[in-house]
Amino acid sequence: MNATETTPELDPSVIEDIRLLKRIAERDSASFQTFYKKYSGLIFASISNVLNDHHDTEDVMQEVLVQVWNKAHLYEPRKGKPLTWLTTLARNRAIDRIRSKQRRSRLNDDFETENKKDQYEFEPSGHENLETKERDTILHSAVSRLTDDQREAIELTYFSGLTQAEVAERLHEPLGTIKARIRRGVNRLETLVKPRLA
Repeated sequence: MNATETTPELDPSVIEDIRLLKRIAERDSASFQTFYKKYSGLIFASISNVLNDHHDTEDVMQEVLVQVWNKAHLYEPRKGKPLTWLTTLARNRAIDRIRSKQRRSRLNDDFETENKKDQYEFEPSGHENLETKERDTILHSAVSRLTDDQREAIELTYFSGLTQAEVAERLHEPLGTIKARIRRGVNRLETLVKPRLA
Protein backbone atom coordinates (compact mmCIF):
# COMPACT_ATOMS: atom_id res chain seq x y z
CA MET A 1 0.00 0.00 0.00
CA ASN A 2 1.58 3.29 -1.03
CA ALA A 3 1.38 6.67 0.73
CA THR A 4 -1.31 8.05 -1.55
CA GLU A 5 -3.71 5.29 -0.45
CA THR A 6 -3.43 6.25 3.20
CA THR A 7 -2.81 10.00 2.88
CA PRO A 8 -4.52 11.57 -0.15
CA GLU A 9 -2.73 14.54 -1.66
CA LEU A 10 -4.13 17.79 -0.36
CA ASP A 11 -4.46 20.92 -2.47
CA PRO A 12 -2.84 24.14 -1.17
CA SER A 13 -6.17 25.59 -0.04
CA VAL A 14 -6.86 22.58 2.21
CA ILE A 15 -3.33 22.72 3.63
CA GLU A 16 -3.82 26.42 4.39
CA ASP A 17 -7.17 25.70 6.11
CA ILE A 18 -5.51 23.03 8.27
CA ARG A 19 -2.84 25.54 9.26
CA LEU A 20 -5.48 28.15 10.07
CA LEU A 21 -7.37 25.72 12.33
CA LYS A 22 -4.12 24.78 14.06
CA ARG A 23 -3.40 28.46 14.77
CA ILE A 24 -7.01 29.05 15.86
CA ALA A 25 -6.56 26.18 18.32
CA GLU A 26 -3.58 28.13 19.66
CA ARG A 27 -5.89 31.14 20.13
CA ASP A 28 -4.59 33.15 17.18
CA SER A 29 -7.36 35.72 16.55
CA ALA A 30 -5.88 36.86 13.21
CA SER A 31 -6.17 33.32 11.84
CA PHE A 32 -9.74 33.15 13.13
CA GLN A 33 -10.58 36.38 11.28
CA THR A 34 -9.02 34.98 8.09
CA PHE A 35 -11.01 31.75 8.45
CA TYR A 36 -14.18 33.73 9.15
CA LYS A 37 -13.77 35.95 6.07
CA LYS A 38 -13.11 32.91 3.91
CA TYR A 39 -16.06 30.81 5.07
CA SER A 40 -18.68 33.04 6.74
CA GLY A 41 -20.84 33.04 3.60
CA LEU A 42 -20.69 29.27 3.33
CA ILE A 43 -21.50 28.80 7.03
CA PHE A 44 -24.50 31.12 6.71
CA ALA A 45 -25.76 29.31 3.60
CA SER A 46 -25.33 25.86 5.17
CA ILE A 47 -27.36 26.89 8.22
CA SER A 48 -29.96 28.82 6.24
CA ASN A 49 -30.61 25.80 4.00
CA VAL A 50 -31.64 23.85 7.09
CA LEU A 51 -33.50 26.53 9.07
CA ASN A 52 -34.89 28.84 6.37
CA ASP A 53 -35.17 31.57 9.01
CA HIS A 54 -32.87 34.61 8.90
CA HIS A 55 -32.93 35.40 12.63
CA ASP A 56 -32.33 31.79 13.69
CA THR A 57 -29.61 31.45 11.06
CA GLU A 58 -27.75 34.45 12.48
CA ASP A 59 -28.02 33.06 16.01
CA VAL A 60 -26.79 29.62 15.02
CA MET A 61 -23.97 31.11 12.96
CA GLN A 62 -22.69 32.85 16.09
CA GLU A 63 -22.86 29.53 17.94
CA VAL A 64 -20.88 27.82 15.16
CA LEU A 65 -18.20 30.53 15.23
CA VAL A 66 -17.86 30.10 18.98
CA GLN A 67 -17.51 26.35 18.42
CA VAL A 68 -14.80 26.89 15.80
CA TRP A 69 -12.89 29.08 18.26
CA ASN A 70 -13.31 26.65 21.16
CA LYS A 71 -13.08 23.33 19.34
CA ALA A 72 -10.49 23.90 16.60
CA HIS A 73 -8.12 21.68 18.59
CA LEU A 74 -10.51 18.74 18.07
CA TYR A 75 -10.18 18.85 14.28
CA GLU A 76 -8.29 15.83 12.90
CA PRO A 77 -7.03 16.11 9.30
CA ARG A 78 -7.10 12.33 8.81
CA LYS A 79 -10.89 12.34 9.30
CA GLY A 80 -11.62 14.82 6.54
CA LYS A 81 -11.04 18.27 5.11
CA PRO A 82 -11.56 21.38 7.27
CA LEU A 83 -14.44 22.42 5.01
CA THR A 84 -16.23 19.12 5.66
CA TRP A 85 -15.65 19.51 9.41
CA LEU A 86 -16.99 23.07 9.29
CA THR A 87 -20.14 22.33 7.27
CA THR A 88 -20.91 19.31 9.47
CA LEU A 89 -20.56 21.52 12.55
CA ALA A 90 -22.89 24.12 11.03
CA ARG A 91 -25.48 21.56 9.93
CA ASN A 92 -25.50 19.83 13.33
CA ARG A 93 -26.03 23.11 15.18
CA ALA A 94 -28.88 24.00 12.81
CA ILE A 95 -30.53 20.62 13.39
CA ASP A 96 -30.08 21.08 17.16
CA ARG A 97 -31.93 24.41 16.87
CA ILE A 98 -34.84 22.77 15.04
CA ARG A 99 -35.06 19.98 17.63
CA SER A 100 -34.91 22.49 20.48
CA LYS A 101 -37.71 24.61 18.98
CA GLN A 102 -39.83 21.54 18.31
CA ARG A 103 -39.50 20.36 21.92
CA ARG A 104 -40.21 23.83 23.31
CA SER A 105 -43.25 24.06 21.04
CA ARG A 106 -44.41 20.61 22.11
CA LEU A 107 -44.16 21.54 25.79
CA ASN A 108 -46.17 24.72 25.18
CA ASP A 109 -48.71 22.79 23.10
CA ASP A 110 -49.17 20.29 25.94
CA PHE A 111 -50.07 23.07 28.34
CA GLU A 112 -52.16 24.88 25.75
CA THR A 113 -54.18 21.72 25.04
CA GLU A 114 -54.82 21.18 28.73
CA ASN A 115 -55.78 24.82 29.19
CA LYS A 116 -58.21 24.87 26.26
CA LYS A 117 -60.04 21.68 27.22
CA ASP A 118 -62.35 23.75 29.43
CA GLN A 119 -62.78 26.61 26.94
CA TYR A 120 -65.74 26.70 24.60
CA GLU A 121 -64.11 28.97 22.04
CA PHE A 122 -60.66 30.19 21.15
CA GLU A 123 -59.42 33.62 22.11
CA PRO A 124 -59.50 36.32 19.40
CA SER A 125 -56.60 35.89 16.95
CA GLY A 126 -55.34 39.42 17.66
CA HIS A 127 -54.26 38.33 21.14
CA GLU A 128 -52.58 35.05 20.22
CA ASN A 129 -49.02 36.40 19.90
CA LEU A 130 -49.26 38.20 23.22
CA GLU A 131 -50.68 35.10 24.86
CA THR A 132 -47.90 32.93 23.48
CA LYS A 133 -45.26 35.28 24.92
CA GLU A 134 -47.06 35.38 28.24
CA ARG A 135 -47.32 31.58 28.27
CA ASP A 136 -43.57 31.31 27.59
CA THR A 137 -42.83 33.67 30.48
CA ILE A 138 -45.10 31.75 32.85
CA LEU A 139 -43.58 28.45 31.76
CA HIS A 140 -39.99 29.60 32.23
CA SER A 141 -40.87 31.01 35.63
CA ALA A 142 -42.45 27.70 36.64
CA VAL A 143 -39.45 25.70 35.41
CA SER A 144 -37.19 27.76 37.69
CA ARG A 145 -39.25 26.55 40.69
CA LEU A 146 -38.63 22.84 40.05
CA THR A 147 -36.06 20.85 42.00
CA ASP A 148 -32.55 21.05 40.55
CA ASP A 149 -32.75 17.48 39.20
CA GLN A 150 -36.16 18.00 37.60
CA ARG A 151 -35.24 21.40 36.13
CA GLU A 152 -32.03 20.05 34.62
CA ALA A 153 -33.82 17.11 32.99
CA ILE A 154 -36.69 19.29 31.69
CA GLU A 155 -34.35 21.98 30.29
CA LEU A 156 -32.10 19.47 28.53
CA THR A 157 -35.07 17.64 27.03
CA TYR A 158 -37.36 20.49 26.04
CA PHE A 159 -35.05 23.49 25.64
CA SER A 160 -31.69 22.00 24.56
CA GLY A 161 -33.18 19.51 22.10
CA LEU A 162 -31.80 16.31 23.63
CA THR A 163 -33.61 12.98 23.71
CA GLN A 164 -34.26 11.36 27.07
CA ALA A 165 -31.55 8.80 26.29
CA GLU A 166 -29.07 11.60 25.52
CA VAL A 167 -29.97 13.34 28.79
CA ALA A 168 -29.39 10.08 30.70
CA GLU A 169 -26.00 9.70 29.03
CA ARG A 170 -24.98 13.30 29.71
CA LEU A 171 -26.02 13.17 33.38
CA HIS A 172 -24.65 9.64 33.89
CA GLU A 173 -28.02 8.44 35.19
CA PRO A 174 -30.22 5.44 34.24
CA LEU A 175 -32.79 6.21 31.55
CA GLY A 176 -35.60 5.20 33.94
CA THR A 177 -34.43 7.77 36.48
CA ILE A 178 -34.43 10.54 33.85
CA LYS A 179 -37.92 9.55 32.62
CA ALA A 180 -39.22 9.65 36.19
CA ARG A 181 -37.67 13.08 36.79
CA ILE A 182 -39.20 14.46 33.62
CA ARG A 183 -42.60 12.96 34.43
CA ARG A 184 -42.55 14.39 37.97
CA GLY A 185 -41.27 17.71 36.63
CA VAL A 186 -44.03 17.98 34.04
CA ASN A 187 -46.67 17.07 36.64
CA ARG A 188 -45.26 19.76 38.95
CA LEU A 189 -45.27 22.29 36.09
CA GLU A 190 -48.94 21.57 35.45
CA THR A 191 -49.82 22.43 39.05
CA LEU A 192 -47.76 25.63 38.83
CA VAL A 193 -48.85 26.76 35.38
CA LYS A 194 -52.53 25.83 35.05
CA PRO A 195 -53.85 28.30 37.69
CA ARG A 196 -51.95 31.14 35.99
CA LEU A 197 -53.25 30.23 32.53
CA ALA A 198 -56.84 29.86 33.66
